[in-house]
Amino acid sequence: MSSTSRSRAVLGVPLLDVVLAGLVVALSIGGLVSGDVDETPLALTLPVAVVIGLSLLGRTRAPLVATIVTTAANVLQGVWGNQSPGTLMALVVILLLAYSLGAEYDEGVASLGLGFMLAGMFLTEWLDSGSDYAFIAVELGGAWLLGRASRSWRSRATYAEQRQQDLARLAVANERARIARELHDVVAHSLSVIAVQADAAEAALARDPSRAGDPLRAIRGSAREALVDMRQLLHVLRSDDLTDWDGDPRAGRSSRAPARGLADLPPLVSGLREAGLPLDADVRVDGVSMPSGIELAVYRIVQEALTNVLKHAGAVPTRLTVEGNCDDVRVVVRNDPGRQARLAGIESDGRSGHGLIGVRERALAAGGTLQSGHTDDGGFELVATLPICGARA
Repeated sequence: MSSTSRSRAVLGVPLLDVVLAGLVVALSIGGLVSGDVDETPLALTLPVAVVIGLSLLGRTRAPLVATIVTTAANVLQGVWGNQSPGTLMALVVILLLAYSLGAEYDEGVASLGLGFMLAGMFLTEWLDSGSDYAFIAVELGGAWLLGRASRSWRSRATYAEQRQQDLARLAVANERARIARELHDVVAHSLSVIAVQADAAEAALARDPSRAGDPLRAIRGSAREALVDMRQLLHVLRSDDLTDWDGDPRAGRSSRAPARGLADLPPLVSGLREAGLPLDADVRVDGVSMPSGIELAVYRIVQEALTNVLKHAGAVPTRLTVEGNCDDVRVVVRNDPGRQARLAGIESDGRSGHGLIGVRERALAAGGTLQSGHTDDGGFELVATLPICGARA
């Protein structure tokens, strides 16, 4: 029942049921008193007419109780009166209750109510020496089946609506998880660069304070860039409706998560070089058109891989290669042996660190593959291949 229908109620009873009950009672009493309906004695038929009419008050809230009351009243008049209720108003009440039984209850209770009603109607037909049993069965069964069909339709509509809500909630959860990954990448990269530059600045201050300017400027640049990215990400996380945010073509970049891409690779490489990483970069994607989602994945994979090198292997010679064609884009990050046993997110026993897990998740989410492992000389190599054809923007 809709909220509008519930608000239009009298003492908790839907207004429509109140109107129907009042109309049936008035017409039934009028017919009996005027003599248009030949059902006697009035001392019995008038109360029965009132009870049958008022049973419509429970048509939607308690149709089984209303059915029992109406059926009992019909049988009572059939036993003690000159005939059972046979007016059009009585028929309307019976058909409405049969419909409500099918529409408001599960199949078991609805079938039980229909069986009780059929038994009572068959009994009154027998008391009246009638023979329209088949007609009664078709009549009540048809109304009951209409109620079942209505219930089935409402159930499907409710299920469809619930499914849409679940899909919307799932989309929002996935979007929040994606933004959380973005936040992790921003924080991990920026803090790694800041930590390395802070060490460099500290060493410079102890030996030659005039050389501390470059590390401090690098720290300032990394911190500001991280603040901008985090501010945009947190703005999205505070949004009440991520679905509307993500689907609004008018939303500007200021209200979106940072849309990093291939154009951001040169500043990333420059920043890591300034952080002290001897990095040789070869990016060959000119003329290659790829979805923004793949561009973002490439950027984050490169960022995470190079950050892991700086964190775990140190400032060792590293080579980055990004090659793209019409089918896929290939990212290769290879570093020389580092100062620690744990290199580029791989622990000495071969288990994956959190950084490499994040890279693998990004590659798989983009429909690609990731291969990584130690090289023969003790260094580390990461190779990610992401498909371009068939990828969604």
